[in-house]
Amino acid sequence: MSLAPLLLLILPLVLFVAQLLLRKRLGEVSSLRKRSKQDRPPSPGLTPWATEVDLSTHPLFHAPSLLAPLDAEPYFLVLDTETRDAIDEAPAEAVSQALPSPSPVIALTWQVLDEDGRLMSEEYHLLRQEGRITPEATRLHGLCEEDLRAGGEAPRLVLERFLRVTARAKVLVAHHLRFHRAMIAADLEALGLSKADLLDREDYCTMEGGKALGFKRRRSGEASYPRLSELFGQLYYERPHLALRYQEKGLRDVRLCSACLRALLRLPSYRPLSSLRPRADED
Repeated sequence: MSLAPLLLLILPLVLFVAQLLLRKRLGEVSSLRKRSKQDRPPSPGLTPWATEVDLSTHPLFHAPSLLAPLDAEPYFLVLDTETRDAIDEAPAEAVSQALPSPSPVIALTWQVLDEDGRLMSEEYHLLRQEGRITPEATRLHGLCEEDLRAGGEAPRLVLERFLRVTARAKVLVAHHLRFHRAMIAADLEALGLSKADLLDREDYCTMEGGKALGFKRRRSGEASYPRLSELFGQLYYERPHLALRYQEKGLRDVRLCSACLRALLRLPSYRPLSSLRPRADED
């Protein structure tokens, strides 16, 4: 008996089964890729995949590996302020120009990091300042007078604690450090507290560090100052315009700034921060 008719009957069935198995395998691979993109934290140099980052839950800000060991020593103090008035703290091209008149600080946030950028502590304080918070400022940071009455602390107590933390740190860090330091210094002076530790510490401005990377350009081709969110998006996703989800703006900015600092510390082409020390009042 010839096998040809039998093969003609079996071959379509074999091809059909093979096609089903191939489709199933492709589906599994696609599912694994999708899960991988959702689960793994971003790393500099990898192809970007995120469209939104939630600062409250993302492992980039909460992974156990980011915590400093118990015997770590304070090194970086990363800080951020929110003020009663809507002062544009965004990077301007003429950064060397005089800063705007100080406005009372109503939220002061900081993180203490060890020399490797690992987290030792994080604090967020509302300061019970007198006076009206402008609607423009509320739209910027989401804080109003009711928030300060409900959860605000005496400014002197918060600033005295901040100075004790500052005295133990070696390097102050902020995005547009010159702006934030000026706002805090004005409140210290108004309360008769010393500004020495705030003004004399070694410092590093991530806004200046971001400009040195040169990824943001003006129409003339000159490097421009990136916003904090742009620097974070570029360093971790190669995408400056990244959607961010957060609850408190002060916590958002400090966490972003610390993340940017850690990424800059890892760049092999970047000089040590102690020698680079880019500042917003220098060319």
